[in-house]
Amino acid sequence: AQQWAGVIDVTPDSNPVIGPVTSLPGLVLATGFSGHGFGTSPAAGQLAADILSGQSALVDPAPYRYERLS
Repeated sequence: AQQWAGVIDVTPDSNPVIGPVTSLPGLVLATGFSGHGFGTSPAAGQLAADILSGQSALVDPAPYRYERLS
């Protein structure tokens, strides 16, 4: 017999959150990937780095903004 237990960090729309939280200046999130974070982490890390450094992002960060969940 086998068992598995754990927390799955997934958002209601199944898309991760990558970007700042406007209500908490200085906080930038990169979370909610569920198991897909292993495959998407290079791109997610690049997007988070672009956001943090003020660089132009290679992809539109709007679909990943935190405020879409409210």
